[in-house]
Amino acid sequence: MSKLTLYFHTLKYLKLTQLYHRVLKKFKHPKINTFTVVTAQLSGEWVTQYLHEPKFISDTDVCFLNHIGKVCNKAHWNNENEEKLWLYNLHYFDDLTAFNSDKRISLQIKWINKWIEDNPAAVGGNGWEPYTLSLRIVNWTKSFLSGLNYDQNMLNSLAQQADFLSQDLEKHLLGNHYFVNLKALFFAGCFLEGKNPDAWLNLAIKDFEKELNEQVLNDGGSFELTPMYHAILLTDLLDLANLFKCLPERVPSNIVSVVNKTIVKMFNWLDIMSLGDDKISFFNDSAFGIAPDNNVLRTYANKLGFSVDKLSEAKDKLAVYNLKDSGYVSVKGNNLQLIADLAEVGPSYIPGHAHADSLTFELSIDDQRVFVNSGTSLYGMSEERIRQRGTAAHNTVVINNTNSSEVWSGFRVARRANIIKRKVGDITEQQTVQFSASHNGYNKQGISCQHNRSWQVSLNDLEIKDKLEGEYQSAVAILHLHPDVDVVSYSVNDCLFKLSNYEINIKIAGASLLVEDATWHPEFGVVKASKKLKLNFLMPSVTYKITWKKL
Repeated sequence: MSKLTLYFHTLKYLKLTQLYHRVLKKFKHPKINTFTVVTAQLSGEWVTQYLHEPKFISDTDVCFLNHIGKVCNKAHWNNENEEKLWLYNLHYFDDLTAFNSDKRISLQIKWINKWIEDNPAAVGGNGWEPYTLSLRIVNWTKSFLSGLNYDQNMLNSLAQQADFLSQDLEKHLLGNHYFVNLKALFFAGCFLEGKNPDAWLNLAIKDFEKELNEQVLNDGGSFELTPMYHAILLTDLLDLANLFKCLPERVPSNIVSVVNKTIVKMFNWLDIMSLGDDKISFFNDSAFGIAPDNNVLRTYANKLGFSVDKLSEAKDKLAVYNLKDSGYVSVKGNNLQLIADLAEVGPSYIPGHAHADSLTFELSIDDQRVFVNSGTSLYGMSEERIRQRGTAAHNTVVINNTNSSEVWSGFRVARRANIIKRKVGDITEQQTVQFSASHNGYNKQGISCQHNRSWQVSLNDLEIKDKLEGEYQSAVAILHLHPDVDVVSYSVNDCLFKLSNYEINIKIAGASLLVEDATWHPEFGVVKASKKLKLNFLMPSVTYKITWKKL
């Protein structure tokens, strides 16, 4: 495909406002202003909740994305030998909200002062990009509210950062980037007092409710359709609810109300889209260690007065959750959790975190993952990044060695699959449920073939049917196994494997089975050896029956 055509099928989905602000960004640059500011008087009490693992090891050593590095001089803040995402994390200051922060206060103060000294606005760099500004502004403010002893120099720097951000909002990207810009302006605008903080706060208020209503779907899911970013957005809302309790007179009551209501329905979606280990599933860009764990978020919410207990299901009965707005289907039983992707790739104008994973699924039994999408271990523009976003890294069907949606570069999608013929049935008296869908991603890329997949789920077995309608040269279904799954034996049409105290069997009709080495990526910077099943189609219709029993 020509580069011009690739760009056309990517850019045609952008909003006009994105294109306008992309052009504007080339010519309009923020002014650097200086401030002497004071803090606002709190009328409520800030609730401290630690969210992350510690990041600052010493006054020179740090650990981000499972990689240890050093900051010994000014140049190290923008070290070209480090990955861009690692450098961004260096500027976020997540350590200020990390566990046991109260035991590292003097170290954290050293890092704040070091950042101010080494990163003047006139020099710029990673720390002055809008996204890093946004996260740091919030983390500094949260630490100040939690009792870290700030001085006037820190407050003045915080104000300068907020003012700079207010002139450089990411309207060319929108989505989660623009949302965290607005969140940062809320924090700086509420925590500080005066004409300029009022202006930042008004900027945040202006677009906030519109963005929230667009970015959180009616079923409670984030519109970017990634459980990791859903949990990040939920954290953002909990932080804002916390802030609004401290300064209720600074924020319109309608915004407080919509935030509180949205938090509750987002927790419901998070539970539905998490597996038996009570951790997020790996659809689109998702990994552990970036967003806070589910139990940490529940603790935070309960401290703020929200009732968000974990979902529970009746014993020996299925529960089916048809998330019509976000597209996923989740089935829970007394030892079963299946999540299937009958969803679009994401919002058409911002699919940067989408994978070519149409009709994939994940399965856990009890608290143990069995079939897993291969995860996300890096960003950037490498071949490995494209591979992890590709169809073969997921539990679905690859036709003619082509991705179901045209993922390219680090965060681009050109021609993308649409879900059609989506049907979700009711639970029968025998405690079974059926659902199915097709996608047209291959048709859009010149392959006259459509993939249809159906699931039939009961309490102790799962039957999947793949049907290919049209012409194709090759087709293979991939099933990625969690690293803890041991393959005991296999033949061309069946496979036996064990997982802790369960025995699992899969029988194949219409395809030949191979077991191959694979990798699983549960965190950024982490690669774990695993196995995958490759089902080479011998005919257009393939059925696989998966059963399990406790040993």
